[in-house]
Amino acid sequence: MDMVDTVWIYGEVKLRQEALLASQFDGRLDGFTLLMGDRVKKGEKLGVIIPPMREALLQVMDQMDENQKKLLSSEINEIIMYSPIEGIILEVFKHTGDVVQKGDPIVHIGQLKTLDIHGDLPLIYLKGIQRLMFINVEFVNYHHATMRLRIAAIGGQVDQAKQTVPIRLKLDNQKGVFRPGILTRLYFPGKTHPNALVIPRAAFLEEEGVYSAFVLHSDNKVEKRYLKTGIIQDGFVEVLSGLEEGEKVATKKAYSLIDGMEVTFK
Repeated sequence: MDMVDTVWIYGEVKLRQEALLASQFDGRLDGFTLLMGDRVKKGEKLGVIIPPMREALLQVMDQMDENQKKLLSSEINEIIMYSPIEGIILEVFKHTGDVVQKGDPIVHIGQLKTLDIHGDLPLIYLKGIQRLMFINVEFVNYHHATMRLRIAAIGGQVDQAKQTVPIRLKLDNQKGVFRPGILTRLYFPGKTHPNALVIPRAAFLEEEGVYSAFVLHSDNKVEKRYLKTGIIQDGFVEVLSGLEEGEKVATKKAYSLIDGMEVTFK
């Protein structure tokens, strides 16, 4: 039968667009009420940072006349935080009333409508995948049907240690059923061996990296043959050497057989 070598690699669902808001000034966070899972719109006001000088001004404001209040208020403003993207709150680092310093992270926002699946493709399959430009995707420990996705991008740099190139698949998530961090198995057809000699998987024995099968002779005795194998596909094993076409092999209780044993068969 024709045997196709299926290539499997692992991937991970990741954010395509995200934003980590950090304080650009020292101060106190105020008016920030968001929690993990809340949704925000692009340009939405999230809160304010009140600089120390503004805090000091507020404490003595009632002692000033109106002209002084207006002048100082215009010069020492609070800093408004706006959401740079539409998305969902993934993590909250600070809360209203917290003192923040320049560079402190405040909130992590992610856009979940379009996600990516990232994987590392062994270099030897690069030419083949460029012809196919699609990959089948199974989700690990997550109940969802297998998907067939086009490759959105192939990285331009090889990982020297692993001899792989990064690939990226676009994952539409309009219904919100996927989340970053989900592991996936990616697979696609590799080499094809037409008209290959095969045996059922049940006849194939593996012992410490040595492959064999038991051949039945006309005297009802079995002979243990050592095999060189190729592709394994859909319950069949390709045999490159060790067997000839038309020979009979044991497919039941093969591990209990001994070389030269007499057997009965149906």
